[in-house]
Amino acid sequence: MQLKKQIDYLKKREKQQQDKLKRKRVPPPSSPTRKPKPRQASGKTPRRRVSKRRVKLSCLQFILLAIAVATIFTTLGLFVTRLIIQRPTRPSVEPSPTVPQTLYLPPSPPIFSDLPQAASQPVPSRLPGRENSEVVYNLTSPPNFQQSARLQAIVDEIVRLVAVRNFPKKPLSITLIDVKRQEIAGYRQNQLRYPASVIKMFWMTVVYAQIENSIWENESDFNIYISKMIQDSDNQAASFILDSITNTESGSKQSEAEFQAWLNKRQQVNRFFQAAGYENININQKTYPVYYLKLPEPKGIDLQMRGNPQNPIRNQITTDHAARLIYEICATGEAVSRAASEKMCGWLIRDLRSEVWKKQWQDPGDFNPIRGFFGESLTKADVKFASKAGWTSNSRQEVAFVATKDGETAYVLAVFGNDDAYANDGKIFPRISRLVFKRMRATN
Repeated sequence: MQLKKQIDYLKKREKQQQDKLKRKRVPPPSSPTRKPKPRQASGKTPRRRVSKRRVKLSCLQFILLAIAVATIFTTLGLFVTRLIIQRPTRPSVEPSPTVPQTLYLPPSPPIFSDLPQAASQPVPSRLPGRENSEVVYNLTSPPNFQQSARLQAIVDEIVRLVAVRNFPKKPLSITLIDVKRQEIAGYRQNQLRYPASVIKMFWMTVVYAQIENSIWENESDFNIYISKMIQDSDNQAASFILDSITNTESGSKQSEAEFQAWLNKRQQVNRFFQAAGYENININQKTYPVYYLKLPEPKGIDLQMRGNPQNPIRNQITTDHAARLIYEICATGEAVSRAASEKMCGWLIRDLRSEVWKKQWQDPGDFNPIRGFFGESLTKADVKFASKAGWTSNSRQEVAFVATKDGETAYVLAVFGNDDAYANDGKIFPRISRLVFKRMRATN
């Protein structure tokens, strides 16, 4: 309404000006020094008056245009404001399908509180009718190694090294294998000891044997669990794998009959290796803590299987057991099958470049399979390095396959130091590794 009144007023003023121009005639000025301009024909508006009228019309047009533009912008502004206020939240944009997605452990079962979740990650499932199927290791006897005085001299030098630095020798075990010459040497290498997370390499082998024997629907369902268990030594993933391959679960204490049935299932991981000559091996107990089960230590049926609390049954293997298995996986490729061995050795491979492993495991409090272990002293060596380490508050263990890329040297080294002194010293294992590497290079 205000705009209409302004336009009507301007039109009225314009009409009044036009009427005045029609009634009034102004003669052109004369000057003695200038030639007079010709007069306009009768009834015509003088040029000068037309010019003023054009100026007045231009002003009117400008005012009208300004008012119209202001009105348009005001209306548009109000419209946009309403859209902003009332516009609903847009759904999040899905990532491009061309970008590779990170795999995470599935949310159930189990829930890993320290890992990202992905509902799309499947849980391994057994094929129908294979719920209670049991398999055994394909290799029925140990490799035929020859005892070597040359290797024994290196092992003896390791023992002297730890003794000079006041480490106890009694809780120490060593196995050294020359892969190319099929030779072996050791120190207390047949002494059964607690292996800590080295045991996870054995569970991985059972997984692949079951996969090869068509017990599981999809091999890929295990990949993220094996990755976490072997590369990060994750107890949560290891717990899930041990339950899966034995078809058992942690739980409350059971009656004797129920416990024996449960224990028989869990014992199949021992039977798997015992039938292949891994004498007196025991690998049927979980590594702790297992946070997703709220088990900082064994409880319920897991504690029940330990027997006498004063002399509990625990996992136990020898350095010969550990050295043999990684030899069969990475050196000969005979563990389960050639294809399975290649996959398993791939999980055990470590990148020794310091800029890689220092970035991957930045927290000094986290388990680092290189810092404080064999690989730390080989970061500048041109080698292929596969390993599985273990570390507790009172022990340090590792087994590794080391091969120079020129093909001249290949060996397996296993060392278990089951004492606080080894657990609390992050330099002794790298020193042992450096010594062995130098001696093996010099004698090959």
